[in-house]
Amino acid sequence: MPSTRSSEDNLEQPIDEIERFLHIRRQVERIHAQMALAHNANRPLKDFAVPSQDEPHSSIVNPTIQANNFELKPSLLQIVQQNQFSGNSTEDPNLHLSVFVQFADTLKCNGVDPEAIRLRLFPFSLRD
Repeated sequence: MPSTRSSEDNLEQPIDEIERFLHIRRQVERIHAQMALAHNANRPLKDFAVPSQDEPHSSIVNPTIQANNFELKPSLLQIVQQNQFSGNSTEDPNLHLSVFVQFADTLKCNGVDPEAIRLRLFPFSLRD
């Protein structure tokens, strides 16, 4: 049998003094906001820019690889690290990506998606 509003037992009682209720609710919200601001006021500005250890290291999730014999060869890592991108104004990001894709495509493995290889290899192509 479908439930109707009139048949439910967990109805809330009406609020007689709605103005007073809303006033108290706003005060509680203000206190919570002030407590949050007071907690953050003691932190230096640089702490807001530095990721904490509580946050996940990377938001990119690598796809699972079914092949048991897959590994990134040290020689390929070394080549990729020799051509790292640091984001300077003199560097061309499109050129970096095209060179990176050429290097990443030299590694082929049965049962491994080329995109998975690129996702695992790409962090090695970046410089802090």
